[in-house]
Amino acid sequence: MKISKEAKTGLLVASALLIFFIGFSFLKGSDLFSNNKDYYCYFPSVEGLQKSTYVQIKGINVGQVTGLELAGDQGVKVTLSVRNKTKLPGGTTAELKSDLLGSKVIELVPGSGPETVAPGGTIKGFKDNGAIDKISGELTPRLEELKGTITAFNATLHNINHIVDEDNQQAISAAVQSLKVTADNLAKLSDAISKESNQITGIIRNTNSITSNLAKSNDTVQRILSNTNRITAQLANSPIQKTLTDLQKTTAELQSIMDKINNNKGTMGMLINDKELYNNMNKSMKSINDLTTDLKAHPGRYINVSVFGGKKNK
Repeated sequence: MKISKEAKTGLLVASALLIFFIGFSFLKGSDLFSNNKDYYCYFPSVEGLQKSTYVQIKGINVGQVTGLELAGDQGVKVTLSVRNKTKLPGGTTAELKSDLLGSKVIELVPGSGPETVAPGGTIKGFKDNGAIDKISGELTPRLEELKGTITAFNATLHNINHIVDEDNQQAISAAVQSLKVTADNLAKLSDAISKESNQITGIIRNTNSITSNLAKSNDTVQRILSNTNRITAQLANSPIQKTLTDLQKTTAELQSIMDKINNNKGTMGMLINDKELYNNMNKSMKSINDLTTDLKAHPGRYINVSVFGGKKNK
């Protein structure tokens, strides 16, 4: 059968129209050859959400938005076309999110219910503020704090400029110079300490040795303290008051004797204080010494011994 040019032209035009319609529907987000399941959700505002926007689960595309319409008090009704093989458990929610570039996406968060959401069912919708809104919300108070900090810093700089006049600059310069001198002295001190580190180490070693010896002599120290406590106890129990009383009595009697001697009372007082008696005693002692010397020198004058019975010399 021979097809005429008119028929071929008509068939070609019809094919072109069909291809154009299919392509237009695809660009709008409609898939004429799919058997996706439709679900519905409501948002107070979609803020730029368009048809053909992706519907995702954990970042994977499982469908797209196919319808947007006003729903009165409920806000905006959004139709979600989800692949037939995708199961939505009970309690699944839809979250309207924005990326950093402001592009919208519907994120399905699967629920934990044992049953699945039936096709044509309603999914509860939530609106995420988006990354930009979150960043803006976090930056706004920080910007206010930064503004206050800058204002305070400007005030501080103004006060510093007011305070640091020529006189104060000289005082600050002197203070800086003093700090420099102090730093130099500290450096010299540190250098001196470093040079004497061996001696310091020796001192520390000796200190440790003394401490060790004291620790080893702990028993001896304890015995000394014990003996000291015993002596202290004995002194506390001794008749100190009686001893002091007897000592005072003895001192008084000795004082009385000394008074008598000083007052020429008694033999001792007369011997000590009578000058004439003292001189007589000296003379007597001298006579005795002279007699003893003469007796040694001439014993015959005083002793006459006759062996044969002779006459005694007169």
